[in-house]
Amino acid sequence: MIRNAVIASAALCAFLAAAPPAAGAPGPSDDWQRVGSGVLGGVSGMALVEGAPVGEGLADAVVVRDNRGDHESRVAALRLRPGQAPAVTELPWLGVLPADLEALDAVPGRAGHYIAVTGGGDAYHIVVADGWVTVRGGPVALPGRHDKDGYGSFALHRDRSGRTFAVWATRGSGPREAVVSASSVRVGTRGPEFGTVTARQGFAVPFPNEDEVRHVSDLKVLDDGTVMASSASDPSADDGPFASAVYDAGRLTVNAAHDAVLRVKPKNDLVPFALFTKRDNRKIEAIAFAPGRQAVWGTDDETNGGSVKFDGAAR
Repeated sequence: MIRNAVIASAALCAFLAAAPPAAGAPGPSDDWQRVGSGVLGGVSGMALVEGAPVGEGLADAVVVRDNRGDHESRVAALRLRPGQAPAVTELPWLGVLPADLEALDAVPGRAGHYIAVTGGGDAYHIVVADGWVTVRGGPVALPGRHDKDGYGSFALHRDRSGRTFAVWATRGSGPREAVVSASSVRVGTRGPEFGTVTARQGFAVPFPNEDEVRHVSDLKVLDDGTVMASSASDPSADDGPFASAVYDAGRLTVNAAHDAVLRVKPKNDLVPFALFTKRDNRKIEAIAFAPGRQAVWGTDDETNGGSVKFDGAAR
């Protein structure tokens, strides 16, 4: 295990040495598609539409934007097709407007239903239908939420028993690890009803390793329980340069008592599945995966707006 960690660290260092940083507009990463302009057009959370076709360059998705103003978009629908520019539809929000939506995932088995989470840790059950976003019930605080924590990730996973589990994390910052948590959840008419948190672990990444690193900027759980997490650096400058990575962060399982169990990998065992240096200048804040493990990344690049990119299947 130690030998593997050394090899991974050496490979990462070699990759970074070959890609010198450069500030300014997004760098030479091909195949990114713009889905929002300027600081109001970032992608801070994303979920694929259940039942919609998915393939190489093909997906329908719902994204959230971390805006705060009364007349600023909170949710948009994306239609992504090979060889075509993305079709982006900003959706009107019916209900009390939340501030700073930072994460989103689809409710398993309930097409059009989603949980959106704010940076402060409030979860909203929303329904996207007929070109509108409607809130079901009121906002519900994530279990164990603290006012000084920042949240940017949320995932829902249904196991073979049919029970649904939620996984989320604080962002963490620099030397302060992110904290990944899991509990059962039931999505009813009054918003999400979370069970007792039965798993909580610290998590930190080897890259990015500077500029106010957010150890977890988003996460999703694959069908087999693999937890995929993105990380990002944000130098508090609207033009960046930003850097990001996506990791196989560990695994969610369910024990005999039907409680969620998390096994998060230590920092030295993490190897990037996808990596974007300052030269690329991308701040990944949203990730999504199709059943065949086709990946889609979403960015909030501040003044450079929001973009999405298809990637290969997660290993």
